Amino acid sequence: MSASMAQTGAVFTVTDRHVESWRKLRGVVSVVIVTVAMFQDRPRPGLDTAQGLAILAGVTLGAVAGVAMSIRQPTLRRQAVAVGCCFAAGLLLCAVGKIAGGPFYLVAAGVVGAMSLPGTLLAAMSGTAGLLMVAALAAHGMPWSAIGVWSGVLALVLSAGVIRRQRAESAEQRRLLGDEQARAATLAERARLAREIHDVLAHSLSALSVQLETAAALLERDRAAEAAVLVDRAGTLARDGLTETRRAVSALRGDPLPVPELVRELTAGYGDDLGAPAGFAVEGEPRELAAETGLALFRAAQEALTNVRRHAPGSAVTVLLAYAERGVHLIVRNHGPAGPPLSGLSSGYGLIGLRERAEMAGGSVEAGPEPDGWRVDVRMPG
Repeated sequence: MSASMAQTGAVFTVTDRHVESWRKLRGVVSVVIVTVAMFQDRPRPGLDTAQGLAILAGVTLGAVAGVAMSIRQPTLRRQAVAVGCCFAAGLLLCAVGKIAGGPFYLVAAGVVGAMSLPGTLLAAMSGTAGLLMVAALAAHGMPWSAIGVWSGVLALVLSAGVIRRQRAESAEQRRLLGDEQARAATLAERARLAREIHDVLAHSLSALSVQLETAAALLERDRAAEAAVLVDRAGTLARDGLTETRRAVSALRGDPLPVPELVRELTAGYGDDLGAPAGFAVEGEPRELAAETGLALFRAAQEALTNVRRHAPGSAVTVLLAYAERGVHLIVRNHGPAGPPLSGLSSGYGLIGLRERAEMAGGSVEAGPEPDGWRVDVRMPG
């Protein structure tokens, strides 16, 4: 998943760079075309008259500001100056009689400003420029219908630019949200894998380690027969661990688990290993459950029975798996401690993983003492 995200990010980066480069080139070419047209249209820029000099100044200022706007300045202040200079160039041209070209710079400044400036600053600049444009065009005798057209065009490009900017910002927010969701999904998957690794390895390897350590101690006392029994049991635990691993991989792939059979085996294993009463019962009609739900129930039974082995070895155990109309209910009870006092579910990742697993599947876990022992209660939808 991380590789896919990296490739996607690279594609976005390359695409964004091409779009940005094309936008800059398009803006510069547009400035060149407008500038050349300004020199061809009458009255023309020049140094022979005051009007020509003013037009030359306005066209030069507009060209420089247009290029600066096209390449997008690195700071908001510089971009605002570029847009303001373009507005000023258009107003200067309108004021000195270049009424056929001056509004073009005002429109260009409005387009870029709408895409790059904050709303309040854009409103102040464009509003002022629009009023001054109307006054300048009216002073040179332009018909009010034409003034209305230019004013409408300026208002239209400002509105379109603001809408386009809002859409671009919304698209960026959606992209960022998608990235965050992908990261969250990756972290959730990592946590899920960590729980599975713990549940399989901690349960199997800890029991295997105890058997082998005990066998080693017996061999030191020349009690080979008893040690051989423990080594054989360790082999059984190793095989069971492999089976557990395959089962976990199958569940991770989404394959449903035979929950009643698995919980029955766990219960029978507790009774056989410790020579203690161990009862298992099923209420309701068993049905196929989602892989996550079935795995959560199996791990809950495994953790609860492991806790009894650790804190009350030899005490009687009853396990109930009840299928209700809207969910499944697992109850694990041990009756009468036969060893250290009960302390509930084991601490560490066992308890954390059990509760996280149940909550992620929409269920809950409760554990607490009873008058004659301890009770673990797991409720899952399904």
